[in-house]
Amino acid sequence: MSAQKRRRKSPGARLRPFWMLFVVLAVAIGVGLYYAATWPGFFPRQVSVSGNRIVPTRQILARAQIESDTNLWLQNMGAAARRIDAIPYVKDVSIQRMPPANARIVVTERVPFAVVRNGSRSVLVDHDLRVLKDDDGSVSVPLIVVKTAIPPAGAFIRAISVQRLRNDDDALTQAHVAVRALRFDRFDDLVATTRGGISLLLGDDDDLAKKTPLIDPIISQVSAGGRRLAAVDLRAPNTPVVVYKH
Repeated sequence: MSAQKRRRKSPGARLRPFWMLFVVLAVAIGVGLYYAATWPGFFPRQVSVSGNRIVPTRQILARAQIESDTNLWLQNMGAAARRIDAIPYVKDVSIQRMPPANARIVVTERVPFAVVRNGSRSVLVDHDLRVLKDDDGSVSVPLIVVKTAIPPAGAFIRAISVQRLRNDDDALTQAHVAVRALRFDRFDDLVATTRGGISLLLGDDDDLAKKTPLIDPIISQVSAGGRRLAAVDLRAPNTPVVVYKH
């Protein structure tokens, strides 16, 4: 039994006669991979862009940096997508490769939500509070006045106070109250101005849901009586106060 074990060949010994075949196969595979990587048929033929309305197509293509003389299937599309995503107005981006060598870039753009102003600086932001660009007055959106620093274009405003004002605007919009501006006063009370120029003194925004249903009936009732409102004070919602224009 022990003699038979000694006569058994190891797996390496059994494969040794075929080493030349393995070398030939390895070389053939290497040549094939090199040919596939360098074959011009896999160089990008067409890169299309869709979904963009504000961001120019040429800017998206420039950020993508898809090389025209490199195999499309070996290029890093994840890195290309991240470069495009750095454009402030881009919300989502996907890049699809289609045989043999076409690519399609699909973007979703951000929608302007408000102008955020701190002192002399005003920027346009979307609902996620990403800074889209410096405000040039071309978009009619609510104004949010803040005291916090404003980051550069492409960054997000993280300040809790700005997020609160964004959420307050959402609550007012849901109650069909269209506002022109929002801010916190020195007591951290919410002050909003309607598009008609009426000041809404809303106090603590923690109970804003109790106050918003009162706004439209008060304004409608006063307007029906022919009076002009200057302000509605709802800091104490059980005893609202109105101020008339003289």
